[in-house]
Amino acid sequence: MNPIVKKAKTLFPKSNFPIHHTFMEILFRYFSTEVSSSDIGKLSLLMGKDYVCLLYLVEHLEENDNSNEFFNFCLKMKVNAKKLKATTGEEFSNDKLPKITEAIEIYSAAFDQQELALQQEAERLKAVEKQELANRIKEKFRLQEAQFLKSFCDFPEFGINRIKVGSHAAKILIRLQSGAINEQDFLWLEDKGFNNEDVTQAFYINRAKSHLAQWKSSNKPWSLVNAIADYRKGKSSQEVLGVVKSNYPFKFSKGNKKLNSALLTTSGGVFRDLSQYTESLKLGSEANILTPSDFRPCTLIGASNILLGNVSEGYEWYQKAIERGFKPDSYDNELRSVYMRCNKQIQKELKIDLLEKGYSFSWLKC
Repeated sequence: MNPIVKKAKTLFPKSNFPIHHTFMEILFRYFSTEVSSSDIGKLSLLMGKDYVCLLYLVEHLEENDNSNEFFNFCLKMKVNAKKLKATTGEEFSNDKLPKITEAIEIYSAAFDQQELALQQEAERLKAVEKQELANRIKEKFRLQEAQFLKSFCDFPEFGINRIKVGSHAAKILIRLQSGAINEQDFLWLEDKGFNNEDVTQAFYINRAKSHLAQWKSSNKPWSLVNAIADYRKGKSSQEVLGVVKSNYPFKFSKGNKKLNSALLTTSGGVFRDLSQYTESLKLGSEANILTPSDFRPCTLIGASNILLGNVSEGYEWYQKAIERGFKPDSYDNELRSVYMRCNKQIQKELKIDLLEKGYSFSWLKC
């Protein structure tokens, strides 16, 4: 487009010269082939000879290089329109003004509609571009997060997430997923805050399975003792109950009283965990006969008696356990554990009995 035509458009602001402004817009569009020669010809004839001349100049801009003549002619038109508007308030004074206005308004409305459509399309494209940018940013963050997460691993079975890949904690937990870890690693997890009930249970159960496998392959009785004890610590006494029943009365101990007592006591603990207190009392009593100076059978007998409702007798056996080396702090925790497992009637009797004996455990006040 010839720049002089574009420049001429600025001479007639729409707010002051709406008819001239629209006519210049039509010329502009005619020059860029958006308006037909027939339409612009009819309109210029309607508006008068000056506008026919103006159309002629536009049509021959490229041929005659009359850009200056065209622009000067536009300036002259502006001066005349300005004078006329100052005296009459109108851009035109001839009797064709209504028809000119009607024709111009048709074009003006069409141009406004086109401008609105262009504006809406621009806004739509801008919104699309904005959404595409947002999607690109979102995807970028997604990829960054995915890359970040590759540096970490989760252990849902232990309730532990976002552990750095290759870290000491990750290596230990991976080993724990597939089998037993040593106690040093377990204590490290505990010290670093990675331990919880799931980790503890997995540690003891995996170690119990390892001990049980050793017992089955080598028939070493202490491996069975350790297996039973670890199943209990892993709160899985039910899993080892069959092993206990199938090996009782542990004749393979061959007169080793300490070993036999340990087997009886740990096995009695399994029955106690499963609320089979008559069986736990029986095994505890057998263990006490074998090792009367050991406090462990005494605690089993004491707990079993209390849980069966024999509160006074159970208390006496705990006193025997203390005399044989059972620590007072351990006695507090043990008695609290037993108390919490008792039914309400036995709890009431035990509470009265202990308070009468001068005990003031905090859990008794609950």
